[in-house]
Amino acid sequence: QVKENLLSCKMLLHCKRDELRKLWIEGIEHKHVLNLLDEIENIKQVPQKLEQCMASKRYLNATDMLVSAVDSLEGPLLQVEGLSDLRLELHSKKMNLHLVLIDELHRHLYIKSTSRVGQRGKDRGRIGSLVKDASPVPLMDVTNLSTPRKFLETSQFSTPGSSSMRESSLLEIKEDTELDPEENSNVFMGILIKGLAKLKKIPETVKAIQDRLEQELKQIVKRSTTQVADSGYQRGENISQENQPR
Repeated sequence: QVKENLLSCKMLLHCKRDELRKLWIEGIEHKHVLNLLDEIENIKQVPQKLEQCMASKRYLNATDMLVSAVDSLEGPLLQVEGLSDLRLELHSKKMNLHLVLIDELHRHLYIKSTSRVGQRGKDRGRIGSLVKDASPVPLMDVTNLSTPRKFLETSQFSTPGSSSMRESSLLEIKEDTELDPEENSNVFMGILIKGLAKLKKIPETVKAIQDRLEQELKQIVKRSTTQVADSGYQRGENISQENQPR
């Protein structure tokens, strides 16, 4: 009798175990479905968030968000038919994002770095006219400007060990959401390069820089010539008003 009771108990426990296992598996499935639904909700908000990041020039956040969203849409959420339009839209944005980053990089390499020189020249010309000094405009002092070239020269003759430090510093670059992203050109360009690396578009970036190099340098010469001519013309007018020319 006892043996029979033990056997029946054993069978009942086996039945309960199978039931519990079934419930456990169902719990895991429901949890996974909830996670997927949360992910879908987050991805649906990506286009709007992406637009805000691009408008405020938070390019690293935009790149991270876009890359992870596209990976999810082409990975775990590939079978979700309702996201096909969003998948195409985000994939298209990802394909075109590197063009925006390259344009921004060129703007800081060639326009932003040289505009400060011109601005300094204008400021000095303004000060000179206020003092009513008819002496020639002094040469522009560019030694203290943090141009990309100067940024590179500091590490040009460094030891091999410091190259790894430069790499790690690029990896540690993060966006500060409170500060103006373009305030520090070197950090901003580092962020752009990091974004391009995450998009796997570094070869295209190098090619674009090589292709546009001559054109951009010609534009610098053109802008500088115009600035010098304008400031010279302005000085000439100021002098002619102060001292009547013979």
